[in-house]
Amino acid sequence: MFYFKRLFLLLVFSTSLWAQKGVYQFNVDNFPSIDGGNQEIKRFLHDHLIYPAQELKEKKEGTVRVFFIVTKSGKSEQLKINQTLSPACDKEALRLVKLIEWQPSHKGGTAVDVNFSLDVPFSVSKYKKAVKQRGFDSTLHTDFPSDTGFSVYETAERMPVFNNTEQTFPEFVYAQLQYPDVAMRQNIEGNMNVTFIIEPDGMTSNIKILNGGLAGGCNDEAIRVIGLSKWIPALRDKKQVRYRMHFTMKFSLKNTFKDNANGTQRNWGQ
Repeated sequence: MFYFKRLFLLLVFSTSLWAQKGVYQFNVDNFPSIDGGNQEIKRFLHDHLIYPAQELKEKKEGTVRVFFIVTKSGKSEQLKINQTLSPACDKEALRLVKLIEWQPSHKGGTAVDVNFSLDVPFSVSKYKKAVKQRGFDSTLHTDFPSDTGFSVYETAERMPVFNNTEQTFPEFVYAQLQYPDVAMRQNIEGNMNVTFIIEPDGMTSNIKILNGGLAGGCNDEAIRVIGLSKWIPALRDKKQVRYRMHFTMKFSLKNTFKDNANGTQRNWGQ
């Protein structure tokens, strides 16, 4: 499913609902986006959606459509439910949208506020598959309560810890990395600066490639690999919190001989 497929029509028919001074509808240079595009949206929902218990028991399925403003700073504000499923599912959809950091729209080269929408699908069969893949259905870490706010920190009493006793995070990254064919053919290599958020559930979100990254499929591969990692979340004031990490990922053709046949390719939402 492509989450932005019907965006244009939604914007056209919802203009009267969204009319607000200083907020654009669809006459912008670009719509909001995230690094990794639709595939990363699927991964994000796969890793972070928590199916409400009663709806899961009753096998209630459908899609919640959320309308909101993506601000010039990339935040989601003034969220409204346009297509409802149940109060609990609606609440979960709103929570998920609030976690996303967007690349904002521009008008004439200037970042602007714009109306936008996102569909959040609830499928019992896909959710059970996701639970099996990620290893939890409510929360992965329960030693401390999770911060229910949406603040992102870069300092904490306890930094996030990579949740793998057999590998360090860099070792994990390079064992999973599959050098893109296009990048190999074009001899593309170099360092890539990446930021991402480790959520209170220990999974990653908002993976961003800084300064344009590298061509030839390297950016998408970096996002894929980092998205596979699991962490013990950061602690601040005795709560598990959202924490922004920074990592420099090296693409070197000299290291393409590594055996990464055991790398995990995940096809989100399938």
